Amino acid sequence: MKKNIYILLVLFMPIFCLGQTECDVKNIYEATEPDNGITVLTDDGELKNLGEVVEYILSTVKLDEGKYQIEVTRKNSNLYEVRGQNIYIETRYCYEYANYDEAILILESNYGYSRGKIIFLK
Repeated sequence: MKKNIYILLVLFMPIFCLGQTECDVKNIYEATEPDNGITVLTDDGELKNLGEVVEYILSTVKLDEGKYQIEVTRKNSNLYEVRGQNIYIETRYCYEYANYDEAILILESNYGYSRGKIIFLK
């Protein structure tokens, strides 16, 4: 019995060793730095300069459908920055920790529940 299990593990090992993680892409954003001349009113009634409290403003962006080879870094839960592009990718249920890791972004649509997927290459 143990021998059969060992053989199965060896047969399926290449599938698990591919080192690829695939995640659903919820949205694509373009990052812009806030203008220091903009002041916001916070929930507690304080006036604050937007440049002091916000690093980037993320606006949804539509990109051409297709496959893109990119490098990404995880910035927060389900948020990845594309190196050198001012683009951020929002994912769903993605637990991949990336630090300038290579990935393939497959954009299938600019509308709907899913924009496509990101495949992290290891």
